[in-house]
Amino acid sequence: MDAIVLKNVTDKGEPLEVSFLPHKGMNMISFRKGNIEVIDQSTRESFEYRFAGLGALIGPHFHRRLPEVVPKGYDESLFPHIARVKSQGILDPFSHGISRYAPWKTTRVEQAMVSAVLSGKDTWNGIPLEILEGQNFRMSFSARLEQDGLYLHISVVSDYDSLIGLHYYYHLPEGRGTVVSTVQNTFIENKQRKPLRERFPGHSQQSLHCDLKEAYDCTFFPFPDPLEGKILLDAGAYRLETTYSSSSQENSWQLYHPAGASYVCIEPLSAQDPHHPNLSVSSLMVHLRIL
Repeated sequence: MDAIVLKNVTDKGEPLEVSFLPHKGMNMISFRKGNIEVIDQSTRESFEYRFAGLGALIGPHFHRRLPEVVPKGYDESLFPHIARVKSQGILDPFSHGISRYAPWKTTRVEQAMVSAVLSGKDTWNGIPLEILEGQNFRMSFSARLEQDGLYLHISVVSDYDSLIGLHYYYHLPEGRGTVVSTVQNTFIENKQRKPLRERFPGHSQQSLHCDLKEAYDCTFFPFPDPLEGKILLDAGAYRLETTYSSSSQENSWQLYHPAGASYVCIEPLSAQDPHHPNLSVSSLMVHLRIL
């Protein structure tokens, strides 16, 4: 199956284009405004190797599960990436959830809009996804490309606690950048909740300003409205504004940037502590605007 490409133009006549691969985890492989590409294309190798990189999704679980809860008992040879990630010592074959790996079913495709669903009852190479994920679930995804950017809606309903989110790899074409947001006075790092000033001592109250010369893998919480986050990435060659909203205070956003990486990930999530979600029903509305 070929990519689904959505097209529109800004109010200034600049072309907008976004591409998805429903058959490979609904990955957003490209997001462009004119000649500006915001998805780091150098991460395509990771995408081909283990479904990471480019515009990956998160859900129904976050990162890597403990070995004792990773589902077993199916033929792993049906999924060639499993042997590759195990050779690297990664024991969860579907890190960040089955949604970024399995084929989605599109329910509507138009010039500037696509919607799709994924269910634990769906099969991939003959195996029900609920076997691979460890629970039954239903996820929905929709994308609408408007003049002022890309609007996304993601939701999940599951048997057990779950979450959904984005793990888009935004390009830093000049090898640098900054991330600015207004956040609550605590954050999570290394699975521990800490005062903001402990990690960011030079920052003013609730004001976050991250210079991407450093490495980050942190979870932040929006302020002053606990239901809506706004994050600005200044990548030099472009700026990207991420605005998301949730119907519950069970939400957060993750900042992920390895030292020296050519990308940064800004990840809206439908859980306050993504390693320990508390809801079996959650959703996010996300607006991505290239400035």
